[in-house]
Parts: sequence; structure tokens; C-alpha cells
Amino acid sequence: MSWRYAIAAGLAGLTILLVTKRQRRMLLSLLGMPVASALAPGIPRGARTVGPKVLTDAAVKGHLFDVDGTLIDTMPLFFTSWIDVCADFGLFIDEHIFYGFAGLPLPEIVKQLHVSAFGSEPPDGFVERFLKAKKAAHQANEDRLGHPPAIACVAKLAREAAAAGVPVCVATSGLRDHVEAHLAAAGIADLFPRELIVTAADVPKGKPAPDIYVEAARRIGVAPQDCRAYEDGESGLISAYKAGCQVVDVTFADEYPSCAGLREAKQIALKQRAWLSE
Repeated sequence: MSWRYAIAAGLAGLTILLVTKRQRRMLLSLLGMPVASALAPGIPRGARTVGPKVLTDAAVKGHLFDVDGTLIDTMPLFFTSWIDVCADFGLFIDEHIFYGFAGLPLPEIVKQLHVSAFGSEPPDGFVERFLKAKKAAHQANEDRLGHPPAIACVAKLAREAAAAGVPVCVATSGLRDHVEAHLAAAGIADLFPRELIVTAADVPKGKPAPDIYVEAARRIGVAPQDCRAYEDGESGLISAYKAGCQVVDVTFADEYPSCAGLREAKQIALKQRAWLSE
């Protein structure tokens, strides 16, 4: 290649970097370059792939996101409401136990806490009463402290994926009304209309079963094995892994808002990952 061609190619590349994403797509198309691969977002710096499956950025056909602790920094606020309510119901939870439950459907968490405290399954109506009290406590805390913020490095990735024309979907164990309100307050609800939010209530089995990620992939018309799933909690990582996705643990990202309880829960989980060999 002559120096004239080298300079021309360099200027073309610089132009592509400087224009808007919409203009960039047009330029890439005119230059005969693959649009999706050129604009495909990578995983947040420092985040880790869990398991052997790895897709190149260009090979990812869909991005699937957990919400609590992944897209939105809800976990500290949720922990406060668990502390507020557990004592009233004779249950115990601390920070590392709480983070160890990340991703599980709420009724399952209550059942496990009851077994730990009393050695038995909760009586009829216990779970419903607990969750009603917890929801009220959380709402009171949120009214007082404000909505939780987006986790910037993950929300940025979701927006970049959508801008590149790669479909995105939510796969969450959270309550739909909380999830929709939090996405709206964080400024990313436009990426996830109602039909692109899959909750535990929408599938036969919640995390760690694969159902929720299989359904999220179906909603965007992409096979799970062609999707990259982003998670913070162990049950969610298992769910996405069993569904066949590439699984990314965002809690190791350089810009992730971690805490001591989460780090302790992660160390315990890392020692117990027999599911990776199943």
C-alpha cells in the first residue's frame, strides 16, 4: 500500500470516529464495512466472563441484562428494607447473606431465610405478608432517599448496543413495577419497553433455572447461544449459563460500585461453582 493510500485510510478512520453513530453507520455501509461488528460494544473493562463460552463482540446478536445490581444500583437500598423487615418477622440477614441471594426470586429468599431461622418451611401466608411489608418498607426508603442510579458502565453498554442495532432485553427477578420505575428514573426506559422486560412472574421457573434467559432471547428473536448475558448474582449467572449464553459477571468491572458484603459473597460463591462442570 502506498503512502497516499495509507493516509487516505487513516483519514477515513478518523472521520468515522468523529461523526455521530447514525452517520457512522451510513459511512461504514458506503465503505463496505460490516456495521454491526464495527459498532458492537465490548464488555465493561474488568468484567469477567464466567464459564468457557466466549463470543467475539461482532458475533453477539443480542444483549440480555439483569436489572438489580447489574443495570441499576438498587442493592444497597434493597438491603436496607430487608434489614428493616426481617427483625419484625423473626428472620436474620446480613450483608454477605443478602448479596449471596442476589438474583433469586423474592419468595424463594424468604423461604430460605425462614428455614435458616426456624428449621421449617414458612406457614401459609407468611411469604405474602413478609413481601407486602418489605415492599412498603422499600417504598418508604426510596421516597426518602430517592431512586437508585444506573450502574453507568453497564447502562452505557446497553445504550451502545441499541445504537448499533443489536437488540437488548431485560431478564430480572425483580417486581415489574419496581423495575419499570427504576429504569425510567435512571433514564434508560426507552431501551426497554414493557415487552422487552422479562420478570420471574413471566416464566414457569425463576433463576437459577434458565427459563428467564431463554424467554428474553425469544423476545428479541435471537438464539440464547448467540446472546451475551450480564449479571451480578450467582443465581443469575447460573441461569444464563444453563440457557447457553455467554455469561458476564459485571461486579468485577473497574467502575462497578462494590462493597465488602458483595466481595465476601463473591469469594464464597467462587469456591462453590460446581455448576460450571455440570
